[in-house]
Amino acid sequence: MTRHLGALVLVLTACGSPQPAADHSHAADDIIDAAKTPEERAELTRVRDEVDAAAKERIKKLDAEIERLEKENAELRKK
Repeated sequence: MTRHLGALVLVLTACGSPQPAADHSHAADDIIDAAKTPEERAELTRVRDEVDAAAKERIKKLDAEIERLEKENAELRKK
């Protein structure tokens, strides 16, 4: 199971593109579907959801930073 968790984390963190309009990322679906037990599937799903939440929070912060920099850039261009 540790091998699957490691693979899941790598797959989800390596995915740098924005998430599709869905309730979760689909990068780890095959790994989760291959889980041998319901407990393993639940753990993999939990990890996927935690990684998704962290990624969404990071994207939110980056979007705010981009907006701030765009405003700052516009002000500098006015001068």
